[in-house]
Amino acid sequence: MEDMATGEIRLSILWEWLHKGAVLTEGDPETGTKAGAVFTQELYNWLATEEYQKLLAAASKDIYETSKSTTLPIALEIANVYVLSAVKPPWFIDLLNINLNNLDLAKAKKRIRLYLDILTQENTRITENLDFIPVGRLA
Repeated sequence: MEDMATGEIRLSILWEWLHKGAVLTEGDPETGTKAGAVFTQELYNWLATEEYQKLLAAASKDIYETSKSTTLPIALEIANVYVLSAVKPPWFIDLLNINLNNLDLAKAKKRIRLYLDILTQENTRITENLDFIPVGRLA
């Protein structure tokens, strides 16, 4: 549970930095950023890709091998959608919960899009298990 809370906080901070134009206090030669630069979508994309590649290359004792082609791509999609969304989702965990027991990235993308559509159009969170709601809502 502590790891989920940490993930929630970190993604929330990344969303804030990106959407509120955070200014970097230090430069980083690896990314080519300089102190005083604004945190951009390009920098976020670079960092997310770098971390994702590290996870893909991790030993199977650290990242279950099957997860690298199932849940890990879904987790990346959720992180990217959360951080890049114009409207800040209230809870990162919601996006994970709607994908419990789902290993299909295409299905996850539909569920994430549905969540954001309902959030922005109806100002409502999806909290129910999407495996038990009418199929038409997921179309």
